[in-house]
Amino acid sequence: NPAKRFLAPSQFILIMKKVFSFILAASMMLIGTAAIAQPSLGIGYLNSTDKVKSGSTTKTTNLSGFYVGGSYNINLAGSFGVAPGLYYGLATKSDANSFGGILDTKADVTEHYLSIPVMFNAGLTITDGIVGRIYAGPTLAYGIASNLKYTASASIPVLGTVSKGDKVNNYDDSDYGRFDVMLGGGVAVDFFDMVRFNVGYDYGLVNRYTGDGDMTRHRSQFNIGVAYLF
Repeated sequence: NPAKRFLAPSQFILIMKKVFSFILAASMMLIGTAAIAQPSLGIGYLNSTDKVKSGSTTKTTNLSGFYVGGSYNINLAGSFGVAPGLYYGLATKSDANSFGGILDTKADVTEHYLSIPVMFNAGLTITDGIVGRIYAGPTLAYGIASNLKYTASASIPVLGTVSKGDKVNNYDDSDYGRFDVMLGGGVAVDFFDMVRFNVGYDYGLVNRYTGDGDMTRHRSQFNIGVAYLF
């Protein structure tokens, strides 16, 4: 993890916050002068992958859910634009047995996220009324909540014995950081300047394991959805 190798996680997050603030401020200034600026509201399917690696052992948990939110695409020049946005995401999994690298447990997992993407994009007219797009850029993600509810009793190293029905707030009770900086992109197709279908992928650059040791924890996500263009 390059960010962790050269900077402390708190320093890296602070720098990225400043970068995002600058980009968003510049985008808002462009709103008043842009020849073409188009808001959109979207909803879609979200698949979130939690991957924990310790030594030679890797544990992966896939959570499924949805996202909803909007963006504001600002034309920069020709077919190029930048689209800051704000989205809420919910991802969940029943009877997960390795979330966060914990072994031999069964628990329902639910995570809530707030994401601020800043996507640079380019469009290409395919035919009358249909435009294909590619987009890429960073996303600042904040974990609103991450909860476990054990669905079976078990004996867990460090935590000890847990009982069915016990609940855990991962951000308070585990070495799990809320902030992430993701990098990704995707493709989209606009139909008659009214409806957009999109597919995208993002990978978390920040090691969200905040404890001691050589453990790393990263989140990635796949999404597919539809948006209404105003």
